[in-house]
Amino acid sequence: MGEWPVQDPDCQVDPGTERLARPDLQSADRSSDRAAHRMYAEVVWSTFDRLPLVAPGAGTAIEAQLIALCRRLDVEPVAVKVSAARVRLVLRFKPAHSIGAVVTSLKLGSQDAAVLAGRPIRWAPGFACISLSVTEVRRRALRLRVRG
Repeated sequence: MGEWPVQDPDCQVDPGTERLARPDLQSADRSSDRAAHRMYAEVVWSTFDRLPLVAPGAGTAIEAQLIALCRRLDVEPVAVKVSAARVRLVLRFKPAHSIGAVVTSLKLGSQDAAVLAGRPIRWAPGFACISLSVTEVRRRALRLRVRG
């Protein structure tokens, strides 16, 4: 997994700087400039019937789309990985966020973007989510980077 610059003026803290989703978690160790709380979760969902519906090469585009959607929803994507049959994210939420509403928006938005790009994907209903301690975030993000 690499770094994806996401330029979304509504979510930038300092003008002219890029916000990056990266698993090295430099932002996880310092106080956030967008939220005083550090609430992390790993979210996973699969394709319909766990079939390998994500075409080779489409995963990178879907990852970039998910990162942009997270920014618009004011959720910090710490790590994002899309495989042929699954999406895994480590996200930082604000206390007022509804995890279900955020994940639903991410699933619908990424599915719609894939259809518009000519690579339709059908996600399975539902998702799995576990809360993470700050110390566990590093391990989960590294695992996504190494194994996916």
